[in-house]
Amino acid sequence: MANERLTLLIKVQKEREETLQAQFVRAQQAFVQAEQKYQGLADYRTEYIQQSLQQGSAGLGGRQYNQYVSFISKLDQALTQQGRVVQQNRNAAEQRRQTWLKMQTKRKALEILVEQARQKEFQLAEKQQQKLADEYAAQRFYQRTKQTEQF
Repeated sequence: MANERLTLLIKVQKEREETLQAQFVRAQQAFVQAEQKYQGLADYRTEYIQQSLQQGSAGLGGRQYNQYVSFISKLDQALTQQGRVVQQNRNAAEQRRQTWLKMQTKRKALEILVEQARQKEFQLAEKQQQKLADEYAAQRFYQRTKQTEQF
């Protein structure tokens, strides 16, 4: 009876664990996507600065220079903002991973309890069977000795 309850509890824990694992996978994917977006912005910023330098060597007007500086500033802001998103997604993924691992640990502990209970039941059944076999052998021995005494 207790084993059945524990087995049911393990089943529920496995379902929760699978849900938590799926949440972790989604959070990890969101982190990777955010990181890729950040890297794309950083690469674009680098390319834009290189283009600006090439065009600047040919000579730039004041207005065009201000536009370049303004756009680079906007790219820096976007990188800072995307960096925060990356960090938030990294933290969320790590938190979900920890939650998933805790659930996994709980499930494994329950499985160990169930296995120990099964082993105890098996040992008790084995002892009872041995006891019955010993009693049967003792009765047979007693009956044989009684029969030989009669003759």
